[in-house]
Amino acid sequence: MTMKNAPAQPRRGRPGERGVALVVVILASALVLLMLTTTLILTRMSGRLLARQLASQGQAANAAAAGLTDALSWFVHQPAQPVTAFDPKSDSGGVCTHVPPHTPLAFESESPADGIVRSFEITAPGRVWGRYQVRRDRVVDVSEARGKSAAGTIWQLESEGFVYVRNDATKAPDERPNYLLSQRTMRVNIQRLATQLPANAALTSTRGNNINIARPSRIQGGPGGIGAAFRPSTGTPSGNGTITGNPATNVTNEDLSLDGVFGVSAQELVAMADIAVDQASDLPASLPDMSLIVIRGNATFNATRKLSGSGILVVLGNLVLNPQSDTYYSGVIWVAGNLVLAPPGIINGSVIVNGNATINGGSDVAEINYDPEILDQVRLQMGNYLFSRSPWIVGGGGVK
Repeated sequence: MTMKNAPAQPRRGRPGERGVALVVVILASALVLLMLTTTLILTRMSGRLLARQLASQGQAANAAAAGLTDALSWFVHQPAQPVTAFDPKSDSGGVCTHVPPHTPLAFESESPADGIVRSFEITAPGRVWGRYQVRRDRVVDVSEARGKSAAGTIWQLESEGFVYVRNDATKAPDERPNYLLSQRTMRVNIQRLATQLPANAALTSTRGNNINIARPSRIQGGPGGIGAAFRPSTGTPSGNGTITGNPATNVTNEDLSLDGVFGVSAQELVAMADIAVDQASDLPASLPDMSLIVIRGNATFNATRKLSGSGILVVLGNLVLNPQSDTYYSGVIWVAGNLVLAPPGIINGSVIVNGNATINGGSDVAEINYDPEILDQVRLQMGNYLFSRSPWIVGGGGVK
């Protein structure tokens, strides 16, 4: 009798082998979990480190920019203009040894021998400090290189900004035991904006017969100024409005161009401007006081876009001040083309027009008044140095 083969029985692992497999699975899972956790922690730490580095880098750039602003302020406030030597001072011990003496005592730098240097605390925890320094040898008169005949017209400034851990106040930011976190170096050009009027007049024009004024509007020079000034042998103003002054009219041979009045070209003036636009409609609703405004083309003001402000307004085209524009401006207005001023409107200071100047009349009054006090204020606040371009970062700098 033939017997069939019995089916094979599955092989059962020994209890010890099943335990080893379970341990291997657990260890592998733990290893994967550990790797994921480590990656997450490293990613978070890298993100925080990067954020800290970027913050330190930005603070160093801010410190460098503050140094440029401080240096500009130093140039602006020097009694002798233009400035021909960069020489910051500091009086120590409550005694001024300089001639003429400073009043009040000068503190222009922590280390005047090096230049303009100032340190400031950023955060007390961690003893993080900032510093900027504008070194004497990094401040250069570039007037001649830029084609200017007068020394001190254009300066190049360089400022270094530091963010560091200050463990010893007597040491430099990058000198142990201090620890430098970040450093940035920035440069900028500053240029002197001279304001040399061709005449001490309410209105100055290239030609006398370019001026027309209608009743009841008026041009007033006052007791200390001329009403209207113009080139010799160019005719006389027309219209039935009034021109008064001491004298009412006079002649001038002085230059009425941008370079003649402000000592800069149109391109340089645009670079120095607080606001530079192509047309009046691009201006903000409210103009900042004592600002340099340049309009590259024609400018028209009306009831919805009024001219109100102070400082210096330069129009490289025609300037039209329509009826009901309620013009009220104090300072210097320079117009490359024609000027039309309709009532009501008041301009205090001085207006210079290279084309026709038409002052309309009607039921209300438009007037231009020579005001030496306003002009002195413009010269004091704006007639010194201004940034002539935006600051730029020099080199890579970086974070330690």
